[in-house]
Amino acid sequence: MALVQTARMQKNSGKKAAVNRIGFGSPATWIIKAFKDIMVCPKLAVFYGGLFTLVVYNLWTLLSQSAALHDVAGPLVAMIILVLGPISAISLYDVSRRISKGEKPTIGSVLKASIKSNGSCPSIFLSIILMLIAVTWMVFSPLIYTVFTAGTLNIVNSDLTIIQNIVADFSNGTNMGFVVAYSIFTGVLALIAFMISWFSFPMIHDQDVDPLTAITTSLRAASKNVLVMIPWIVFVASIVTLGLLTPYFYGLVIIIPVLAHATWHAYEEMIENIN
Repeated sequence: MALVQTARMQKNSGKKAAVNRIGFGSPATWIIKAFKDIMVCPKLAVFYGGLFTLVVYNLWTLLSQSAALHDVAGPLVAMIILVLGPISAISLYDVSRRISKGEKPTIGSVLKASIKSNGSCPSIFLSIILMLIAVTWMVFSPLIYTVFTAGTLNIVNSDLTIIQNIVADFSNGTNMGFVVAYSIFTGVLALIAFMISWFSFPMIHDQDVDPLTAITTSLRAASKNVLVMIPWIVFVASIVTLGLLTPYFYGLVIIIPVLAHATWHAYEEMIENIN
């Protein structure tokens, strides 16, 4: 894809942003600042959190009721959240950015900034990368299962689809070789996706950099603060799962804005502006 570069992007080409090392208490500060941002603009938080929840819930309902796709509804929703989450969060990043500058965010100004960022080549490029990671997970999941069940077909229940067999293996503890290998495979892909997207979308929105600069900066920040990143990933995964377990996914209405605002404050703390 040909990348259209702005004047600022060309000026920053080849430059690196300084990455800060942070303390273990930083995530708590991000959460506190996130709630403060929500209190300043609660309507915007509820609007975007509600919109995200509405889209995800309706997709889940559509997929789970589909005769052809119901057994892969869970993985597909996870893939949708992986791709849609960082893209939709740009609106809330802009809210936090404006508040930190002493400005008063409005739905109009935030929406305009979000459309501008999401319509840029860097954001599209990053979204494609996340989609490719998600598709890789979907494609290789049944292949890995097949490899580990070859010659031991008694493990497979012919009345179930491969996805259902995978879930069954995790539930009852059978086929432990597959469970370990698949957990590692899924964990590595999830870690790569998180490290790539953690700060790349906020940086593109804030500093108008090319996608390669945004990705490498996000990877450097995550690697430099890996002891903070791992607990943060566990926390994010846990509360998103909790939100998905609430009726109609209502929990996501608040969880998504909190995570989006917190991500912005993590970005502010860890990554300096390119000079």
